Amino acid sequence: MKLPVQLEKLHQVADAAAIQFETSADMVFEPCGLILETPQIEQQYWCTPANVVTFASTGGDGVHYSYLKDFVSANGTLPIVMTLPSADENNVVIAESFEEFFNLGYYVGWYSLEQLVYQEEEAIGYFTEPDEEHHDDEESRLEYMREALQMRPVPPQMARLAKLLEQYFDLLLIAELPE
Repeated sequence: MKLPVQLEKLHQVADAAAIQFETSADMVFEPCGLILETPQIEQQYWCTPANVVTFASTGGDGVHYSYLKDFVSANGTLPIVMTLPSADENNVVIAESFEEFFNLGYYVGWYSLEQLVYQEEEAIGYFTEPDEEHHDDEESRLEYMREALQMRPVPPQMARLAKLLEQYFDLLLIAELPE
């Protein structure tokens, strides 16, 4: 399966970072909440939409990130979905492109994005500035990503998430809840 260009770039960055940080490419950004899935997974959990490809997970509670496969857009969008198997709201369209997804983690990474479902007010505030409690290991890897991917701070906003929900949620093929 051919990778989307921006995801291919992330894998190249991970390969280079793995050498610098002396770890594997799939785990190099784990301290930031981004464990790369290699190869990508087409169906991970019962609530993972059937028409997405999982490219990363956070390492917590089965939370994982996918892109809408076979999606053709004139403007280069490729919706990114966050799946939360343990939540009442299992799928959230979190970004319209890999670039937007990368930018969401600019200050604090991606591990806590799931809090947008559980504690949206607190989560919105958390993503607007660096976390003073970040470990040096996490911060150095985030800094590496910021430079390599030319990230910029674009914290999540509820109005933006509502717009993404309206635009893309109905495209997701989601199975019924198992009994």
